[in-house]
Amino acid sequence: MKSFYRIFSTALLCVLLAACSPQAAKQDLPARPQRESIQRFSLEARIAIRQPGSSNTIRMNWEHAHNTDLIGFAGPLGNQLAELQRDSLGARWISADGERQEARDADQLLARLTDTPLPLDSLALWALGRVSDRAENVQRDPDNRLLLATDMGWTLRISRYENDTPNALPAMLEIEHDTLRIRLAIEAWQL
Repeated sequence: MKSFYRIFSTALLCVLLAACSPQAAKQDLPARPQRESIQRFSLEARIAIRQPGSSNTIRMNWEHAHNTDLIGFAGPLGNQLAELQRDSLGARWISADGERQEARDADQLLARLTDTPLPLDSLALWALGRVSDRAENVQRDPDNRLLLATDMGWTLRISRYENDTPNALPAMLEIEHDTLRIRLAIEAWQL
């Protein structure tokens, strides 16, 4: 009877360790289309924002489609802070306490987080591991995945992809402009 429990315990431990291993998580990811073909996505991420005089960490849920975005911002513990909506009529920033601000351009409303307008259309490209046609100093890995670029005055570094496949999506990226530094840790993608 002792040997049965020992075998059962060992098998259970192996199953639990396999389920927790990063390798198991990589195998569970669906095959990704070529990143140039992706037009819509949803992602969940943690954002670290550093700028002179302040440093913040927030959570973000982002639903993106052509000219349409819905971005929810929450504190580290999950408390809703604000929501940014963008569509063909313009952009709206709605804070958790009901404050509402409207603008023609979502980039200006994102400056509520960073003190510097963020180019939302470019951020959507960068999150996918893409850059504009005007990007400079572009460096790629052997699988042609973006590692480093300067795009519209912003420096973009992708330090980790979700796995080793050529069409894998970014998991960790940093963008910098002047004294603003943003680190985006993407935890989940939906295409």
